[in-house]
Amino acid sequence: MAKKTKENNKKRNTKDKSTLDLDNEIIIGIKTLPEVEAPKKSKSKKKQVKKQKPKINYNTKNVKKSKGNRKNKIKSNENEVEFELKLGIEDEEIKKKNLKGKKKNLKQQELARKKRKIAFRIIKYTTLVAILIGGGIYFLLSPFFNVTEINVVGNERITKEEIISLSNINLNENTFKIQGNKVQQNIKQNAYIEKVSVKRKLPNKIEIVVEERKPTFMLSFANAYIYLNNQGYMLEVSKTAINIPIITGFLTKEEDLHVGNRLCSEDLQRLGQALQIMKSAKSNGIENLITKINIENKQNYILELKSEKKTVYIGDTSNLSTKMLYVISIINENKNVEGEIFVNTDLNSKGAVFRKKI
Repeated sequence: MAKKTKENNKKRNTKDKSTLDLDNEIIIGIKTLPEVEAPKKSKSKKKQVKKQKPKINYNTKNVKKSKGNRKNKIKSNENEVEFELKLGIEDEEIKKKNLKGKKKNLKQQELARKKRKIAFRIIKYTTLVAILIGGGIYFLLSPFFNVTEINVVGNERITKEEIISLSNINLNENTFKIQGNKVQQNIKQNAYIEKVSVKRKLPNKIEIVVEERKPTFMLSFANAYIYLNNQGYMLEVSKTAINIPIITGFLTKEEDLHVGNRLCSEDLQRLGQALQIMKSAKSNGIENLITKINIENKQNYILELKSEKKTVYIGDTSNLSTKMLYVISIINENKNVEGEIFVNTDLNSKGAVFRKKI
């Protein structure tokens, strides 16, 4: 019995120790124990929830109200969803607008930057060009380009001094200040000058090239002679006669007989036919014999051959070469015989006629 009691006591002691040990473990590992027990409690709660039966409300009014509330809730939920969708769409549109606005701002900034660059370049190059132009003008207007010599080319009747005085070009004047058009107009005041060109021979020379009109006929007027060129310009009034034919029978009025003027239109036409007569005479070698041409009647021009003491009635300007051949043959047959030659007749039937002066 004693053994049994001892064994029982041992068992009890062991049990007590084990319980003590568990208590110590519970105290020490308090954090781990709730995790083990928690699921059991949750299961029991779930079972309890499942076991609970829903309460049935037999009041129809409450049921209808609850249905209406549900519908209202559903509608409100739908409205909220629609509102949220609208807000989302509006937010996206706002975002897109903001992005577009940012892009536009970026483009505008880039354009403004490019414009600033272009403006800066323009200002830069314009200032450089202005500096270059200013420097060039200053250099061109310097005394280095002052005129020290004036040359005249092509003049025969007019002297170099006359042409320079007409040009109004002064020595030590800057060559680039000289206006060629004005110089030409000034020199053309002389009726002999037909063409003028002004050339700069840099750095300090001016060359004036002229082309003169040549007198081909004379007008006898008031004990003087007016020289004409082949265009009918009156070149000079002189008391001395030169070795060119005198035009008589002209129609130009006396008040228009001034240097630089031209003959009237009718006289200009007749002068053109007189030039044809002189051309034919030159080709036959007798142009130097003609001293006067009467142009009063354009159907019958009259030539005076003073050295041969003969007058030629040439008629119009038709068949001039044949008429000149008859004139030459009559001159050769009647040397130093004063008389009149008629080639204004029908040359085919009658031929030329010579009438001696009695």
